[in-house]
Amino acid sequence: MSHPQRVGFIGLGNIGVHMATCLCKAAFDEVVVYDLREAAMQPLVEAGAKTATSPREVGERCEVIGVCVVDDAGTEAVVAGPDGILEGAKPGSVIAIHSTVHPDTVQKLALQAAEQEIQVIDAQMTGGAAKAESGELRYMVGGDAEALAKARPFLEASAAEITHCGGIGMGAVAKLCNNLAQYTAWMGFVEAFRMAREAGLEKEKLTEVLSWIMNDNARLMMAGRDALENDPDNAFLKERFAVTLNLAEKDLTLALDVGRKVGVSMPGTALTTHQLARMFAVPDKNRR
Repeated sequence: MSHPQRVGFIGLGNIGVHMATCLCKAAFDEVVVYDLREAAMQPLVEAGAKTATSPREVGERCEVIGVCVVDDAGTEAVVAGPDGILEGAKPGSVIAIHSTVHPDTVQKLALQAAEQEIQVIDAQMTGGAAKAESGELRYMVGGDAEALAKARPFLEASAAEITHCGGIGMGAVAKLCNNLAQYTAWMGFVEAFRMAREAGLEKEKLTEVLSWIMNDNARLMMAGRDALENDPDNAFLKERFAVTLNLAEKDLTLALDVGRKVGVSMPGTALTTHQLARMFAVPDKNRR
């Protein structure tokens, strides 16, 4: 499988900007980026990337294209909408969907792309902005092995680990499983610290006890949550946690739908979904 020489990236948000920057540092002849916000593309230009005026243009110029936008509707619009990637991409191209979306969405887009001899993989990732910046994301990939082989140099630019989870859609299933496990665990930590406080156990002592099972993401979440509880008027923290809450609600709603379709009861996930505002200490009035 040949090494792709021209790669593209669409969606330069909190994580995508770092993934695209990693591509600029790798051995590609050209990196083409696109975002609805022109200002978001400027740091990538400074890193050596070229800009496009639409997803279609990215498709025209690139062999492998990553998509990292917020939700299913945005992903469908970027890939298959008017002026989307499929209107410009050539046969043999690979589209890597990084957005956390429903497996059905990825499978539908893969069928549409196949009509043009274009392959889609759902290259879901975990690790957050910090791991994206350091090029240490963990990828959960669904799709054809040949398509993954072509996209592997693209993924390796920002990867610490790549796991091929199976056919198309299985990367999305793995990501939703990862997220529901994370959010339900966070709920447990919030309740554990609340119980400890009311029972008279010092926070520092419980933190020491739980250190073996709390990962960095959980520690950051709890630290931010504590700061927001201590300063409920902190605009930065309110905005940050409102955004996180909305993403968590989206992901858990998708997970519950997948569980319903495969006949799995998920009461813990359902309860966590209903308690997200409480978990993140975000009043309902701050939700968007």
